[in-house]
Formats: sequence, C-alpha cells, structure tokens
Amino acid sequence: MEDCAMQYVKRLLLLLSLFLLVNVHVYGQALEGRVTDAATGEPLAGTTVLVTALQLGTTTNAEGYYRLSLPRPGRYRVLFSFVGYRSQVQEVVLGAEAQRLDVALSATTLEAPEVTITAKTQATDILATPQSVAVLEGDLLRLGRGVTVADALAQTPGVHLLHTGPGVAKPVVRGLSSQRVLVVQDGVRQEGQQWGDEHGVEIDGAAAERLEVVKGPASLLYGSDALGGVVQITTRSPFAYERPLHSEITLEGASNTRMGSAHLELGGRQDSWAYAGRLALRQGGAYSTPRGLVPNTALEVADGALQLGYQKQDQQWLLSYGRYQAKLGFFEPETDQDEVPQAHEDRYDIGEPYQRLVHDRLQLRGRWPWGLERLELNLAWQQNDRREFGHAHDGAGHGPEEEPTLHLRLRTLTSDLRMHHRPLGPLFGTVGLSGFFQRNETLAEEALIPGARVWNGAIYVFEEVYLPQLTLSGGLRWDVRRLSVEDNEELGVLAQKRTYRALTGAIGLAWQVRSDLSLAVNLGRAWRAPTLNELFSRGVHEGTSRFEIGKPTLEPEQSLSLDGTLRWLREAVYLEMSAFVNHVDRFIFPRPTGQRDPDSGLWIYAFDQAEARLWGGEVLLNVGLWPWLHLHLGGDLVRTRNLETREPLPLTPPPRLVTAVELHWEQWGAAREVMLRVGPTWVAAQRRVAPEELPTDRYVLWNAAVSAQWQLGAWRLTTDLAVDNLLNRAYASHLSRLRPYGVLDPGRNVRLRVEVQLP
Repeated sequence: MEDCAMQYVKRLLLLLSLFLLVNVHVYGQALEGRVTDAATGEPLAGTTVLVTALQLGTTTNAEGYYRLSLPRPGRYRVLFSFVGYRSQVQEVVLGAEAQRLDVALSATTLEAPEVTITAKTQATDILATPQSVAVLEGDLLRLGRGVTVADALAQTPGVHLLHTGPGVAKPVVRGLSSQRVLVVQDGVRQEGQQWGDEHGVEIDGAAAERLEVVKGPASLLYGSDALGGVVQITTRSPFAYERPLHSEITLEGASNTRMGSAHLELGGRQDSWAYAGRLALRQGGAYSTPRGLVPNTALEVADGALQLGYQKQDQQWLLSYGRYQAKLGFFEPETDQDEVPQAHEDRYDIGEPYQRLVHDRLQLRGRWPWGLERLELNLAWQQNDRREFGHAHDGAGHGPEEEPTLHLRLRTLTSDLRMHHRPLGPLFGTVGLSGFFQRNETLAEEALIPGARVWNGAIYVFEEVYLPQLTLSGGLRWDVRRLSVEDNEELGVLAQKRTYRALTGAIGLAWQVRSDLSLAVNLGRAWRAPTLNELFSRGVHEGTSRFEIGKPTLEPEQSLSLDGTLRWLREAVYLEMSAFVNHVDRFIFPRPTGQRDPDSGLWIYAFDQAEARLWGGEVLLNVGLWPWLHLHLGGDLVRTRNLETREPLPLTPPPRLVTAVELHWEQWGAAREVMLRVGPTWVAAQRRVAPEELPTDRYVLWNAAVSAQWQLGAWRLTTDLAVDNLLNRAYASHLSRLRPYGVLDPGRNVRLRVEVQLP
C-alpha cells in the first residue's frame, strides 16, 4: 500500500514539474471600465475590482475608472465590491483585444459576506462557494470581541463555545470541537495541545481583523483534524496601511470581572516596505453570577506581534513573530462556593490550581509569479509551553512557581507550498505540498501523555470549472503520518512507531440560479488521527475531572459529510439556509466504565470507538426594513447519535435562536455612524444527553449594544457600549465545563470600549 502511495506521489510531482517547464507565451489582455452608483450615476472611487481565479485586483480612481492586465485570454469572474453597496460578480470573456466592462452598484444597508478565503485555495466570491461559510468582520466582530478570539463567534449560527470560565473558550462547529475543529491563523494551523477541554485558543480577542468559519469537513486543504470545520483567523496585514505611520489605541473595561485591557497598534508603509506591531495587555478578576463570585477564575494575559513586509510588483513577503502568554486560575470543584471573597482585591488573586502558558509563533509568508503560474509559500514554527500547578489530586503540595505538576512542551513546524496554475479554458486550480513535524515533551512529575514525534506529508490537487451560472469544484489529498512514541514507565507505554495513511477529497457545485440566488451542494471526506491522550493516557485528567484510560488500538476517524446551502441576496434582504448530515466512522469517545479510581475517587472513563452520526442545519436572515431599521435572525439545530448505543454524543449543543433589532443614524449631534442593537437569544432545553451527562433547562438572554464614531480634530474615536445578559438571568450553558459542579454562567456584564485612531 505504501509503495503504491509513493508511486502515486512521484507521478504527480513529475507531472507538476513538466507542467511548470512548458514554455508558454505571456499574454497581456486588458480589462477596463467604470464603476458608478446605480441610482445617481456618480463614480464610486475606491471600488475593489478582483479577478478571483487569478487573485489579481485593483481599485477605481477618483472618476470611477479601473484597468487590469490579465495574463492570457479566457473566461473570468470579476468581483466588484464597495462599502455600503451590494457586491456584483460579472463574467467576462477576454480575447486578444481589450475588453470594457462598466458596472453600476446599488446601495444597500445590509452587511453580507462577499469573499471567502478559507473554503478554497484562494479568495473567491461567496456565491460560488459550495460549503456553508460564516464570515464575521466589521462592526459585529468589534462588538463581539471578548477575552479570547473565539468569544466573537458566540452568536454565529452553527457555532457554539465550550468554555471554562472567562479565559478559556473553544469553538464547537456543528456539534464537534477540540481536535475535530481546526483553528488557523493567517494560513497556519494553531497547535497548542487543543485536545484538552480546558486548553483554549492562544490568541487574544483583539488580534483578529476577520473571522471565517467553514462548517463541515475540510481535510482536502487542511489535512487531519479538520473533521468538523475550520476557523480561520485573519490579522491585519501591514500592506493595508497607506501612510508611513498609523497608530491606534484601544481601552476596554468590563464590569462583571472588573477587567481592564489596553491594545496598542502601530503600522505603516513606505515604498516597498511595510511594518506593523501590536501589544495587548489584559487583567480580569473572578467572574460573578447572580448567586455570587466564582472563586479562582481570574486571569492575566499579554499578547503581542511584530511584522515586516516587502512587496514589489507581483512579489510579496511577510515575516512575523508573535507571543501569547497567560496565567489562568481554575475553579476548584471542592471549593465551598459559599465562601465568597469579601475584600475587593481578592477577586484578582490567582491561586492553585492554575496554569501558565506561553505560545510563540514565527511565520514567513511569500507569493510570487513563476511564468504564468503563481506560487505561495507559508512556513511557521510554533512552541506551546503549558505548565499547570496545584492539582486537586496530586498530593505533592508543590510551590506555585517551583515545580509544576504538569508541564507539556509542544514544538511544531509546518510548511505549505501552493502552485496556482494558469487558466486552462474554464479550469482553474491549485497543486499543493504540505509538511508537518511535531515534538511533544512531558517534562514534569505527572505524565498525562508520553513524549512523541509526528511527521506528516501530503500532496493535494484542487480544481474549479467556471461555467455560466455554475461553478464545479473538487479535489483529492493523500496524507502519510508517522507517529514515534517514547518509553514512559508511569503510563506503561513502550517505545513504538505507527503509520497512518488517508485519502480524502471533496466535490461540490454552486449554481447561481439568478444574480441574487445561489444553490450549493458539497460532499466531503475527512479524517483525524487519534491523539496521544486517546491512545496512551492512564491517570487523572484534571481538565475533565475523571480518570482516563487510553486505547492503543484506536484507528483514525473517517467522516463523510453532505451539506447544502441556499443563499438569497437582495438590496434589503440576505437569507442563508443550510442543512447537513455527517457520518463518522470509528468516532473516538470516552466511555464510562461505572467504576471509580480508588486513589482519586474519580469515575473511570476508557476511550473507545463507534459509528456516529450528526445532522442539523442553520438559518441566517438579515432584513433592512428601512435604511435606519434592520432585523436580524439566526438559528441552529444539531442532533447527534452514537449508532452503537443509540444514545446522543456528549456536549451536543441545544437548539438556539438569536434575534436582534438594529437602529442606525448617520449622524446624531456630534456622533456619526450611530448604531443601537438589542435583542434576545432563546436557548432550548437539552434533554438528549449522553450517559453520565446532566440535562439543562431552557433560558432567554437579552443583549444590547450601542456604538458611535466621533471626530475630535485629527483624532477619530470609536466608542462601543455593550451589555451582555442585560436582565442578569441565572442560567447554566450546556457547554460550560463548570456546570456539573453547580456553577452558573456570568451574570450581567457591561463592556465599554474606546478606540482612538491617532493622526
């Protein structure tokens, strides 16, 4: 089998090399035209004009004119987008002579996603995307920001949060989380021992400029772990700056945790060089519920990054370094909740148990033309250093800064090389090579998992066919992963090596029935290799408060998913409806044994495998009744089942409906771009629970926010005032890890954010 795979890879590489060496004459077809307002005929200066298949773009000048030079004749789709206007996608067939394409855009007050950068190998318009994709940017992203970057996704249809207090939040996409949902930052997979329920995403909430969620399997482009979906986090590029110095300062406070934070951002661009730097500092106390404080849930976070970029003509390089470090307190289940700290300063104390983590990241990205092809390179090194102190069951009594009871260090090298080949008639596509190396070390007295090394190599092909009103896409990927495990006497693990192979792929179509209506269908195959804790753990896992036993004979998970999406976009209406079914072979889960560990007193769970099925859907509706009045509705439903036991899977999100009313004013006194948003979120009861899992009751939460911009001389201020859980409702989320201990979710929280853009 392995020899066949190597032969397959060698042939693909040979074909790729021959393809690159073909001597083809370089054409220079010109596309030009003018973009205007459909109602007034006035030119729209600064309109973005993007040829999605080639990733070539420009903006219109002061008179609304644009001009693009394309490499060769063919059929292309061109995306025209401008803030406050409905985007348009036009098809154009270029021959040997210049082609003129004039476009009139219609004004709209609705925000709808225009471009997706995660579901395919390159940016493309949303109506040509076969998978269900959620995009969060602009005002909604800014108003939803929290302690972690995942907090902003809390009200996105199809996405829930698995959280441990205010400092740890993990995205749950269509009922799957942790190692089954891949978090990607600027094209690089985030590797931080994400198998742990109490291990959050090591990215501060202020870092993201755009969030994008692909709901459904995405192993074709991202390999193992993208079984349930991908969350792509995009940070601001220094090439977006237009002057040598740009600076922003953001100050934020939150009442519930008495949290304060400051975020400083500097950047600029001069000729071919660009730079950027950011620093975020955050400190918060223990969070409060309608029944009082939850002890030892305070946090301290520092997050920073530096970027240096070079761009000349069609060549671009960007070098970046970032560090995230945090100290997070963990609520102790045995702590008496009636002992509420009385002194104000006590709520900021972080006692045992707690964790310290440092995540370093170095990344190099580049893109450059190679004949008529375009190459992209993405290299990254990461180190995740996680130390946990003072576990409830360690019995060692170590000092908080001396010897951690758990110390895990994970180093990861990733590489991705993509070649976007020249258009072949209506065919566009990408050939990619992906490499992955990981070194895991267990350095403390407690050995939760053994040390190990992982090598992963992959080759993939993704192709698209653009036809009038129809986009067909699909591809294949071949992965080979080798796992080398070290001896560990405490866990009873002998040194061993394993090899996993997987062939995955996807096929989809997007049919644009009319200019405002699109239907999409996608069939995808994905896989996930078992993690070290699922294979070899044998002991107390404090993150789940249970004694876990791994199963060395576990095999990789394989999923087959089918989903369909309808998108309807008008000047005043955006409707998106999605449905899916996801069948997972050899689904890995912890099975309760009904026995207790005599030393710790915790219940024993043993990892096992079974067939599983998940199905459900989402709906998103935005309606602009008038330019000043908008209505928003979003909902989701997920059903899960272990097909062997006929019981639900653990931590299945309950049905949910999110609604809001928005009022807009262009100007109100000295304030501009004023927005008021208020509405309830209905969460149904969850009675369909796994064995040993407690059900939860239904509840309704009201949230409100108001934002405005102010011009103070050369300074521009943006103020946001938001209130979460407006009525101080006492409730417990089904996905809260503290819920089994009788701990409620946060009560009313008032957040004030002031962003200052300096001249």
